[in-house]
Amino acid sequence: MINDNVYSADQFKTMDSTCGIDGSVLMKNAASNLYGVLEAKNKLKSNILIMCGKGNNGGDGYALAILLLNNGFSTTVCALEEPSSPLAAKFFTKYKAWGGTLINYNDINIDDYGVIVDCMFGFSFKGELKGIYADAVKSINESEAYVLACDLPSGLIADCDNLPKLAVKANATCTFTAYKTAQVSYPAREFCGEVYITDIGIQEDILGSHTPLCYTNGNAYFDKLPQRKENSHKGCYGPLSALCGNKDMSGAAILACSGALRTGTGLVRLYSHENTLNTIKTVLPEVIAQKVISNEQILSDTPKAILVGCGCGRTYDKIIKELLLCSMVPMIIDADGINCISDSIELCKSVKCPLILTPHPKEMSRLCGKTVEEINGNRINTAIEFSKEHGVITVLKGSSTVVASPDGKYYVNLSGNSGLAKGGSGDVLAGIIASLAAQGTAPFYAAVIGVYIHGKAAEVLAERKGVYAMLPSELAEEAGKILYFR
Repeated sequence: MINDNVYSADQFKTMDSTCGIDGSVLMKNAASNLYGVLEAKNKLKSNILIMCGKGNNGGDGYALAILLLNNGFSTTVCALEEPSSPLAAKFFTKYKAWGGTLINYNDINIDDYGVIVDCMFGFSFKGELKGIYADAVKSINESEAYVLACDLPSGLIADCDNLPKLAVKANATCTFTAYKTAQVSYPAREFCGEVYITDIGIQEDILGSHTPLCYTNGNAYFDKLPQRKENSHKGCYGPLSALCGNKDMSGAAILACSGALRTGTGLVRLYSHENTLNTIKTVLPEVIAQKVISNEQILSDTPKAILVGCGCGRTYDKIIKELLLCSMVPMIIDADGINCISDSIELCKSVKCPLILTPHPKEMSRLCGKTVEEINGNRINTAIEFSKEHGVITVLKGSSTVVASPDGKYYVNLSGNSGLAKGGSGDVLAGIIASLAAQGTAPFYAAVIGVYIHGKAAEVLAERKGVYAMLPSELAEEAGKILYFR
C-alpha cells in the first residue's frame, strides 16, 4: 500500500513494527524497489557502488547487492561500519557467503563508479553527519555518478524541510509507503531528486490507522467544494468584491478578476482607479467596475468574500485597514495588501473575519521579520508559526507552496512548474482563492484547492506550450476546466 501523504518518522517506525510482516521480508521488498528504480533508469549495467551504514538502511543495501548478484549484475559494497542491526547483519553475512565484493572506504576510488546507492541512513536519522560518514557524503556529492538514495538521502532529517550542514544530493530517492516531510518541501526536497514512492507491503488498514501530517494532493479536498445546482443564480456563487489595480497597474486587477470569474464566482465587483476601470470594462465586461471611495461602499454591497491588494499600490492603505477591522466575511490579502498590513500586523489579531494572506518569500519577510534566506530554509515551520501567532491562513508561495492554518494544520502543494515564475501568476491565484471562498468553500480549503488547481493548470499549459511560452493570463481558464472535469 502506498499513498502520497506525509507521515512522521515515528509513524513510519510504528507502521514497520505493527504490520506483522517479518523484517527480513520488508528489507527484501525495499531492495526489490531499489532494483526497480535502477532498472527503470537503465542503470543496472553500470558499475554500481552501494554505501551501507550499520542500521537497517544498510541492510536494505546488502539485500539489494544480493539481488543484483542473483540477476547477474556486478556490484561493490562499502560497509562504513559493521552492521549493528540483526537484520542488517543477516543480509551482510549472506552477501559475503555469495562471494560479494566488499571494499573499505579508504580503498575506494569514487570515480570508478557510474552509480552510487546511498544506504547509510534512513528516516530515523537525526543530528549531523560526522567522521567517515561526512567524508563519504562529500565524496559522493563531488562525484559525477548517478546517485540513488534509499528511503531518504543520508543527512536529511525526515520531519524537517530545512537543510543540515551536509547531506547526500541524490538524483533520485526510492522511498517506502509514503512521503517524508523532507521529500516534499524545499530546500530539503531539492536533495531528493526524483522521488519514487514504493510499496514494501504495509497494509492499507495499518496505513489508514495513522493520520497524515499533511496531504500533498489537493484533489483530495474537492469534496469540500459546495455543489453547484442547476436551479441557481449569480447570487448563489458570490458576490466577490475586489479592491485591486491602480493608475498604472490594471493588469493585476484583470488577472485577479479573471481568476475569480473563470473558477465560478457568480459576480465580481471591482473597486479601483478610474484608469483600471476603463481597461477592465473592455477586457472583462462581466466585471462590475466602480471607482473606490470608502470601505463602507465596498461592504454595502454585501460581498461573500473580499480580495484586496493585487496591483493596488499603497494608495488605498487606509481603506484596506478599515476593511480589516469591519469585514465579517473572508478577506484574501495579496501583494500590496500584504505590504499595507506588514507595519500593522497586530491588526490581524483584532479582526472578526477569516484572513487568508498569500505572500511570496520577500513579502513574508516583511510580515514576520525574518530574512528571505531564513524563510526559504524552513518554509513549513515559518508558515505554521506565523499562522498560529496571528490567527491567519498563510499561503507561503513558491515551489511547494505551503498553506498553514492557525490550528497548526498545513498542506504542501506539489502541483505546478517553473512556468508559474512569471509576473501575474500570483494575481490569478489570489483571484481563484477568493472565488472559492466567495462561493462558500471554507477558507483553508479554498486556499488549498486554489493552490492545487493553479498548479495543475500550469502543468496542462506546459504540455501544450511549454514552461517558457505559457502565460499567467491563460491559467484561469485551465483552472476552471480542472474544477469542472475533476
